Amino acid sequence: MKPARLSTNFTPYRDTEFKFKAAYIINSMEGNPHFPDPVPTLEQIRLLFEAYDTALTFAATMDRMAIAKKNEARKRLAYELARLSLYVMYIADGDEAILTSSGFSFVKTPAPAHLSKPGPVTIMNGINSGQLVSRIKAVPGAKSYVHEIAESESDPWEPHTSTRRSFTFSNLQPGKHYFIRVAAVGTGTQKAYSPVSDRWAQ
Repeated sequence: MKPARLSTNFTPYRDTEFKFKAAYIINSMEGNPHFPDPVPTLEQIRLLFEAYDTALTFAATMDRMAIAKKNEARKRLAYELARLSLYVMYIADGDEAILTSSGFSFVKTPAPAHLSKPGPVTIMNGINSGQLVSRIKAVPGAKSYVHEIAESESDPWEPHTSTRRSFTFSNLQPGKHYFIRVAAVGTGTQKAYSPVSDRWAQ
């Protein structure tokens, strides 16, 4: 399991939202017994916050110079908050309760998408004798496909991994009956099989 990480991406925040987030972090860090000597210091962060707050007020006039100063003040504050988050993560050493007490948000780990079961396999004869071509519809979230063939459903399956949803089986015995299935492979251990299809090789 990966250790929890704090987010240093403040880009999604609108200017006013960023101001409130920065204020919340400052208030959370103030007097926090877990972080007695933060780097950078809270005084440095507070001065940058006040400069941003002032610049934000002047930028409301929509003056181009005032907006440019506000953007620069925001950039400096965001940079120092990012530095502060590194200190917090170092001190917390993965303890989520301590990390939460800092006021920073966590980096969200996207949950792996559920892998749907592939539909039926379409099997066609290849351009050469002794070839069968398997094909399925694309499965959302699949990273690769495993095309498997066997002489009966009770025999061991012979797997062929591919990034494509179609595969050509070669060197098959003409006139012999073959069974084919395809597995869609997703993230982690996700794997979903199609129903088994069959066809005579020519």
